[in-house]
Amino acid sequence: MKLKYLPHCLVLSAGLLAGNQANAGDLMFWQDNSLTYLHGSNFQRLNFNGEEQRSQTTYTFEHASGWVWGDVFYFLDYVDADNVQYRGSSYGNLEVKDKSSFYYMEFKPRISLSWLTGQDLSVGPLKDVKAAFTYEKGNGGPGTENYLYGIGLDWDVPGFAFFNTNLYRVKINNHIFFDHDFKASDAGNGYATQLTVAGAYPFAVGNQDFVVDGYIDWRSPSKEANTQTSLGSSIQVKWDAGKALFGKERQLYVGTELNMWHNKYGMKPIDGSTDGFDQTAVQALVQYHF
Repeated sequence: MKLKYLPHCLVLSAGLLAGNQANAGDLMFWQDNSLTYLHGSNFQRLNFNGEEQRSQTTYTFEHASGWVWGDVFYFLDYVDADNVQYRGSSYGNLEVKDKSSFYYMEFKPRISLSWLTGQDLSVGPLKDVKAAFTYEKGNGGPGTENYLYGIGLDWDVPGFAFFNTNLYRVKINNHIFFDHDFKASDAGNGYATQLTVAGAYPFAVGNQDFVVDGYIDWRSPSKEANTQTSLGSSIQVKWDAGKALFGKERQLYVGTELNMWHNKYGMKPIDGSTDGFDQTAVQALVQYHF
C-alpha cells in the first residue's frame, strides 16, 4: 500500500481504460470513478519481533479525469488490519502509537505545459510535459503529510494504455521515527527526491480481456527526516469479469495485487543497524468502475 501504501493501490488506468467521454468542447474530456476491495496477508508491521500483520482489508475509492489543462488522480484508502500498524519502529521497550485501522490518501493534479505555454512540446515518443504535484496524507505507519512537486512526462509506448514518469522534490512533514536513544520523535521534517513510474498494459487471451497496471516509487534518503532510500510498488493483474459474465466491458474487474516494499516508508531501525523493513504482500481484488 502507498501508502503511501501505499496503500497502497494505484490504478490510473481507470480513466484511460474506462473513462466516460465528454464533448470535445468541454473542459473535462473524460472521467472515471471506482471502488476497490482488497484483502491479503504478510504486511510488514515495522518491527523485528517476528509478528507481521497476517492480513488486512483495504477499501479504496479512486477518481481519475482528463482536462484540457491536464489531468487529476485521487484515491482514498481505508485499511482494516488484523494486527496493529505501528507508527515507527517498535524495538525494545517503547510506547508507540498504534492503530488497527487507518486511512491514506493522495491527490495528484498535473498541468500540461503544452496547454500552459501554447506550444506543442511533444517530440518522438514524448507526448507531453506536465507540472506534477502530489499531496500525501495518512494516519497509519509514519503518519506522514507530504508535499511533492516536479515534472511529469507522458510517453507513447506501444501496447500501453498509458505510461508516465514523474520526478518530484518531496517535502516531508511530521514523519514519526525513533532515535537511537529509544525515544519517539515527531520532528521528522525534511526533503527527498522521488521518481514514480506508472503504466497500464491491456491484453487479451482468446476472448478474455485483462490488464496489468500499477506503479513503482523510488525515494531518496532524507537526513533531516531520518529516512533511508526506499522502493515501493503495487502491481495489479485484473480480468474483465464484467465483459465475460455480463457483457459489460471495463466495469467489473477481478484479480490480484502484489504490494512490495524495500525499506518500507524509508524507516530506519532504531537499533542502529542498516537493515530495513521489506514486504511482499499478495491481495485478492474486486474493482467496480462507475
